[in-house]
Amino acid sequence: LRRRRQPRGEARREAILAEALALFAAKGFRGTSITELADRVGMTHPGLLYYFGTKQRLLLEVVREREHREASALLSTVADRPDEIGRGLRAIARFVADDAVRTRLYVVLGAENLDPDDPLHGFFVDRYARVREMVAAAVRRSGAIVDADQLAREIVATLMGLEIQWLMDPGAFDYLAAVDAYADAVDRRLGATHQASKEH
Repeated sequence: LRRRRQPRGEARREAILAEALALFAAKGFRGTSITELADRVGMTHPGLLYYFGTKQRLLLEVVREREHREASALLSTVADRPDEIGRGLRAIARFVADDAVRTRLYVVLGAENLDPDDPLHGFFVDRYARVREMVAAAVRRSGAIVDADQLAREIVATLMGLEIQWLMDPGAFDYLAAVDAYADAVDRRLGATHQASKEH
């Protein structure tokens, strides 16, 4: 009996997460009600909370699932050559373009969690610090003579800015082409400084 219930319970849990993702991405955490979410998946409010306990825990599960997908998508692309900045930027752009809903989720939640008391404030502070350090470490491995921390801040800011502009008006420009052009510019910049350092 338990074996028959488990797959149904897991399927129901996955359905809740998928619908919660769509609602959080569209309305944010504050604008999404558990009652609306329960209605969308054909459950009662208490029935839905049985799976996650609280709305905040549901939010954390949605974010954790997105983090897992992102890590899986990018690791196989850049792990073998982590110092190739342009290659990594293109991999990130493909991940973003392939799943605009999850990208929108982070844009909306990031803006909604600017204050220290917000539920995901610490998560986003840690995330952006971790991403900046990963980019800076790759810049250092490239051997280019640049301020790695400053370039990392620039790269993260550029990618986030392009994401927001693209989400706001997808027809305004080719997002992948824009990231590709920026990645080329970063590679040229790093290559030029690396060559100059060898010549001196």
